[in-house]
Amino acid sequence: MKINRLREIAINVSIGFSALVLLFILGTAGLILKDARNSVFEDMRLRTEISSRRVGAALFPKEDLFALHFLVNTLVLDKVIKYAMVSDQSGKIRSDSDPDKIGGRDESREGVAARNSRISLTQRFNSADGLDYYFFSEPITVGDRRLGTIAVAVNSETMKFRLAATTHKLLLIFLAALGAMVLLLEIRALIRKEQKSAALKSAMVHIVSHEFNNALTVIDAVIFLLEESEPEKPGAERAELYRSLEYERKSMKHLVNNILNEARMEAGKFKIEKKPLALQDLVTGTVSAMEGLMRKKKISFTLDITAEPFTVNADHEALALVISNLIGNAVKYTPESGRIAVKLAAEKAGHVTFYIENSGRGIAAADLERIKTKFFRTGEGQATAEGFGLGLKICNDMLLLHGSFLEVKSDPGQNTSFSFSLPIESVSRGKTPGIVKGEINKKTYVSAVPSDSHTRNTTEQAEHNS
Repeated sequence: MKINRLREIAINVSIGFSALVLLFILGTAGLILKDARNSVFEDMRLRTEISSRRVGAALFPKEDLFALHFLVNTLVLDKVIKYAMVSDQSGKIRSDSDPDKIGGRDESREGVAARNSRISLTQRFNSADGLDYYFFSEPITVGDRRLGTIAVAVNSETMKFRLAATTHKLLLIFLAALGAMVLLLEIRALIRKEQKSAALKSAMVHIVSHEFNNALTVIDAVIFLLEESEPEKPGAERAELYRSLEYERKSMKHLVNNILNEARMEAGKFKIEKKPLALQDLVTGTVSAMEGLMRKKKISFTLDITAEPFTVNADHEALALVISNLIGNAVKYTPESGRIAVKLAAEKAGHVTFYIENSGRGIAAADLERIKTKFFRTGEGQATAEGFGLGLKICNDMLLLHGSFLEVKSDPGQNTSFSFSLPIESVSRGKTPGIVKGEINKKTYVSAVPSDSHTRNTTEQAEHNS
């Protein structure tokens, strides 16, 4: 069906999107981490610049070693900073985060470069511990006089602390996208497995239905030969046997068609071909085909159709199946001596509505929508008649293909009604149906049909569709 195809397309698009997200994360992760690292560098430069002014105040006009050592050791409280130091212009270390180095000389290449520079510097070097170091220095000046240089150093290991949040976020996004793609791939695999299973089931149903139809064809021929070979007109008892055979044959054919059409719709092989269709003719023909069954159950029946037949744009086979299902269900679930009413009228502007109501057990409010799902049958329905729970689902699916839907209402313990509406293409002119009165087990019924010959044709046609 189209919905299955759309579902698979949606899954494939989602998988493609997830793959793009993964590629985007992988492609931008380096840039994002580089940006986060540059943010750390900017912070170190700013910290060094601010600290150089405070150190200048501790060195001039009088050296305050306590304030100097306090400022240096405060800097290394930040876990990102590996060490900090202050040296004078001769290279003598005035303060260091490592007390053992105080009083010594800084002869390192980056220290010399920092003392010789009049501006702040950022230098990178490899240490003996195998880590990458970044050396940030700032001149210490008071007016035009240079007193020394302050420097802080960070390395690739200490920076992990500051980069951890960004790294974790990237990892979580990556794992989420990867998990989503794996889940979508699993869903697609399950959908394809389901499609293969549905195709196999459809093929099996097709074969079984074909064999059933072959058997029904043989049964049709046997019933015909039995009737033709009767030496004389059969009596009431024997005629009743033939009617029972005919009823069971139609019921079995009806069930086989429901199962076959459901399999076709699941496999997406059921297509409708809309053409102008006189809905009144279809309804009266189907009703005529059901008269014998209604007589058998002593059902009171009324048919209310407006004078002019409506033309709708619909698939004849699909709509015939809907109407025969609804009328057939009404007959099946109506108790003996119950009543059925069928109405066809333009109740909404530009639309014709088919409406059928039957007396009986009714349907609980909680089951009104569930009965349109596959293989669901209410407790009341199971107690009244046999079935598979496919008919109403097929009806609703057929109507959805026509832009309509099956509406169900019920008063539990009293009656149930089903209806649907279709847009009117036109109202046929020049056909004025006659009113024919008859009796079903002494219960008066009224049906609007154009003529006797037309009634006969639509009856045969409805029997063929059922």
